[in-house]
Amino acid sequence: MKKNFLGKILPCLLLLFWLSPVSAQIERRTVAPELVTVYSKQIDEGIELIYNLDFDKADKIFTEIVNKDAKSPVGHFFIGMTLWWRMMLDMDNTDYDDRFSDLMEKVIEVCDERLERNSQDVEALFFKCGALGFRGRLRANRESWLKAASDGKDALPLVNTLRKIDKENYDVLFGLGLYNYYAEVIPEKIPAVKPLALLFPKGDKKKGIAQLEMSAEKSRYARTESLYFLLQIYYSYERDFLKALQYAKQLREKYPKNSVFYAYLGRAYAASGFWKDAETIYRDILKKYQSGDKTYNERFAREAHFHIGVSLMNDKKIAEAHEHFKHAEEICKKVDKEPSAYHALTMLRIGMIYDLQGNHATAVAHYKKVLQMKDYQNSHQLAKTYIDHPYAG
Repeated sequence: MKKNFLGKILPCLLLLFWLSPVSAQIERRTVAPELVTVYSKQIDEGIELIYNLDFDKADKIFTEIVNKDAKSPVGHFFIGMTLWWRMMLDMDNTDYDDRFSDLMEKVIEVCDERLERNSQDVEALFFKCGALGFRGRLRANRESWLKAASDGKDALPLVNTLRKIDKENYDVLFGLGLYNYYAEVIPEKIPAVKPLALLFPKGDKKKGIAQLEMSAEKSRYARTESLYFLLQIYYSYERDFLKALQYAKQLREKYPKNSVFYAYLGRAYAASGFWKDAETIYRDILKKYQSGDKTYNERFAREAHFHIGVSLMNDKKIAEAHEHFKHAEEICKKVDKEPSAYHALTMLRIGMIYDLQGNHATAVAHYKKVLQMKDYQNSHQLAKTYIDHPYAG
């Protein structure tokens, strides 16, 4: 299920850099080499904790770095990354926005102080890039497009400087791959963005994918993020679901506690037609939510109910499917600020079930509600068709 397309892609255009390339450069060049060895070990451990959504332990590690050296951007940045992944569990939740923005601003401030003393300070350049990238990504998610584009534009000269310093670093390929892919895809998908895209160099999506694949294979720190973005690219944009499934399996195996990766595995199975595998995963997700696992919130439960319902419909278990769709609808009404894709498609499915039960009048009422929502995955055309020709399975 995709949210607003622009909100999904534009942040990636701006995000030419991330925590992984930063870490790789800290190890190679820094103004304080005696502290870097300690930082590198802590960063490795902290990143693993972040991806397994163990935020409190990760925060403790990065807070220790801040306490040792508040003038280093390292601790501030990675505390921000723990907040980022908290937000990833529910991007509509704005509770962390101010704290996250303050941390990125602190990173930029610390880096600027160091760059005034040494314009070639690689650690400062990378962390400033990372802070601008993530701040821009959050701004884009909040539909503050001009500020987001400004962050991306400010970061580009820093990226070019870093490329000149170390052209052979595989971790750097992560940021370059993201840029090359999305800089070509965005203007193709959204003509309205073309004037904004003129502010940036042209992209090359084939080259971008190749760079991400190389980063996923050979980089030290950017491997996981490269895999994650390859998963998203093949699932959402290339529509190669078997490829997406391959990456989802790798991420799930490496980070079994990551609910975001687990849900993607379910989606990839479903999109590839392996509905029994998808149903097994979504029943497990639902179980985790019902047991009180905080990394699985209501949005994960809604996704689980919806996909379980579709799988049951495929098996002609209509009554049981209906119950799951009703649960999904209840959650939609609770969490959606405006009707989402899940709401529209759930309403469509409930209408289809009423048709199968011989209650076309009630089915039509649901189809008309679908037509009052945004069009998702051809939902309007299907609703119009079923109004005139009842769904028969």
